[in-house]
Amino acid sequence: MVSVLVTGANRGIGLGLVRQLVQEPSVSIVIATARNVDSAKDLKEIDNPKLHLVSLDTVNEESIAKAHEEVSEIVGDNGLDLLINNAGIFKPYELAGPIDKAGLMEQFEVNTVAPILVVNKFYGLLKLAAQKKGSAQIANISSALGSLELACGPATYPPTIYNMSKAALNMLTRRLATEWKEDNIRATAFSPGWVRTEMGSKDAMLSVEESTGPLTKLILSLTDENNGLFYRHNGEVLPW
Repeated sequence: MVSVLVTGANRGIGLGLVRQLVQEPSVSIVIATARNVDSAKDLKEIDNPKLHLVSLDTVNEESIAKAHEEVSEIVGDNGLDLLINNAGIFKPYELAGPIDKAGLMEQFEVNTVAPILVVNKFYGLLKLAAQKKGSAQIANISSALGSLELACGPATYPPTIYNMSKAALNMLTRRLATEWKEDNIRATAFSPGWVRTEMGSKDAMLSVEESTGPLTKLILSLTDENNGLFYRHNGEVLPW
């Protein structure tokens, strides 16, 4: 039975993943995190004994340490099987327009630095699960916009800074897949597609369910062959 932690689970893709995960027979523990669990109304409405709610601000090291303590108590000696780094933000900037440094750095802090802090802190629990069951998995929710090969395509809005933060997350994925391979901890990146969320807007192509349904199945099906790769939600391999 699988234990899963999802960051940024109070809305959008993260909430959709949690709703899918609690319905999966192979999943026994779903740990949904948000900066403020008390105000996560939609998350709190999910009535399922598998679900555990834990407060986690992914850019705050004290919050990460406290969440780690809570998660350790929940999973016990079995460790953590699957960590889904989902929390992220999007702020559009035109490179020829006004750019404020604080806003730019915030996007990198949430989308790139925070996943580093989280995987570093939860390394021990992932390694413990890998020792018990043969492997553990990190799933980084990235974006096709982070692909260097696809970067020269047309864009209807200015996502360059966001793209850069996701490209950096992709590099983290590749390095984790290499550096933690001997520990049997895998890392894989995913693009959920253009989804109708607060971030994706009402004009997006996919509903949350259309994205997170196949995405959940894909993440739970991963093997060693998928380590260090980059996928769309539907299983199509993306170029780095």
